[in-house]
This record gives sequence, structure tokens and C-alpha cells, in this order.
Amino acid sequence: MNASHPLPGAQIRRVRPARPPRRAPLEPRAARRFALALACLGISYALAWIELPLGQIAPAPAESAGAVPTALAAALTARMLVGLLYALVALRYAWARWVAVLLGFGSVVLVGPLLPGEWSTYPLAALVTGLGLAGKLVAAVLLTLPLRTKSGARS
Repeated sequence: MNASHPLPGAQIRRVRPARPPRRAPLEPRAARRFALALACLGISYALAWIELPLGQIAPAPAESAGAVPTALAAALTARMLVGLLYALVALRYAWARWVAVLLGFGSVVLVGPLLPGEWSTYPLAALVTGLGLAGKLVAAVLLTLPLRTKSGARS
């Protein structure tokens, strides 16, 4: 018997407290920065898909002709995984945001020095790669800034 219940002998109903929203709304400036970062990620992702046929058109040495299907499969898989990562960034998962930041800075550091060599062999592909790197760099810088919610908490 529960003495605090209004009707003795009646079952106690358990009420679950209402859950707060999973993602708190962002402050207007943070929302603008986040939207701009997502736009830059989207542009660099689209340019990565444009790079794919350009890489197939580019002249390749004769000894690497047999590796084309394997390289194409790897490139397709990489683009699909990056697209999944960017979708998780859009859903505001903090770990995905930081992985995207690391990949953005890493790709700029590792691929940036190779652009002059690519420019000398295939300028159009170098232009597309350079624009994609610029988009990743801008997105990485914007994603490193804190995303302040309207309640004042950081995510």
C-alpha cells in the first residue's frame, strides 16, 4: 500500500518526464556559420564526384591500365563514405564534425602540394581539385568554431 497515492490499493501509474529536444536550436550567427560550412562541404563533395570522370579521362601510364577497375571501386567507396560522414555532420554529431575537420585539414596538407604537378599535366582536373580543397578548408575552419545553442551550451 502506498500512503501517498490518493486511492489506496490502486495501481501507481508511472509517468515518464518529457524529454528535451535532441538538438537544441543554434544561435543565429552559429546557424549561419554552420549552414555556410555545410554548403562548402556540399560543393566540395560535388566537385569530388566531378573529379572522378576527369581522373578516368586523364592520360595514364600503360603499366597502370589493369588497375583502373580497382581504383574506380576504391574512389566510389571513398566518396560514398565521405557523403555519409557529411550527412552525419549535417545532423550535428560532434564526433562527425571533428572527423570532417581533421579530414579537411589533412586533405589540404597532403593534396595541396601536389596541385602544381597536376596542373602541368591536366589543368582542368587541377582546377576542380583546387576548388574542392578550398571548400574543404573553409568548411574545416568554420566547423572548428563553437556551435552555440540558444540556451548557451556548446556542442
